[in-house]
Amino acid sequence: MHRSFKVGVFDSGIGGLNVLSACIRLAPHLNYYYIGDNKHAPYGNKSCEEIYYRVSCAVELFKLIGIDAVVLGCNTATAVCVQRLREKYAFPIIGTEPAVAPAARSYRRPLVICTPRTAESARLKELIARFPNVSFTVAPMPKLAGEIERSLTCGKLPTIADHLPRGDYDCVILGCTHYAFVRSQIERFYRLPVFDGAEGTAKRLISLLDNKNIECKGRILGTIDHRYLDCKNKQKFAFLKGICLNNVTFLGESRDINEKIYKQMFVLQ
Repeated sequence: MHRSFKVGVFDSGIGGLNVLSACIRLAPHLNYYYIGDNKHAPYGNKSCEEIYYRVSCAVELFKLIGIDAVVLGCNTATAVCVQRLREKYAFPIIGTEPAVAPAARSYRRPLVICTPRTAESARLKELIARFPNVSFTVAPMPKLAGEIERSLTCGKLPTIADHLPRGDYDCVILGCTHYAFVRSQIERFYRLPVFDGAEGTAKRLISLLDNKNIECKGRILGTIDHRYLDCKNKQKFAFLKGICLNNVTFLGESRDINEKIYKQMFVLQ
């Protein structure tokens, strides 16, 4: 794999840091750029058009810096607009989706916890439909991602027991990357195996980058869509003023908090 590859990772806030960590663990030699739209997190209750607009702002900025691939470290953004983005951009866009397949291979009564927008999405319904002999329970969590975002940015873990549904399940699938921050609490609450999609996303990224046909594809930029690059957005994301931590550059208005949380949760442990 080419060591100069640039990978952009986007999330509505801090949840994508879990995906970033998985990517670095499996491909530590790549150059990563992280944008979190923290001030507008979470995305789970927003309209599809607003989500698409906000994600497009970040992807346009990644495009300007010559990114080779983009990872959507956000289940909601993936569910709502990954296909639409793939049709628009030349470089690969890898989504993050609930680990339905790994869970369904071994279990028959999975609980999927996710945001309301992911719960109602066609992508999740299509994933589940591939396993007609498995009885999935999909539970939308309207407030959990927001509570995790607020709690961790204030420096404490949230209490999540009141958010989690009780029932007859045999495993739990995390359908939001924010939930991985409280994975241990979820495991203790249910006393069941817990699955998330971060490692699968990282493996998909590596597989795509191993394909030599995309080398330097991110440099073939075409025209910039200036609808997403007005002065307000340029100032908001401040994409050229990054904070570097090893091979990761944190971009955007919330770069300080994302760098701080990443260091605390993944570097200093």
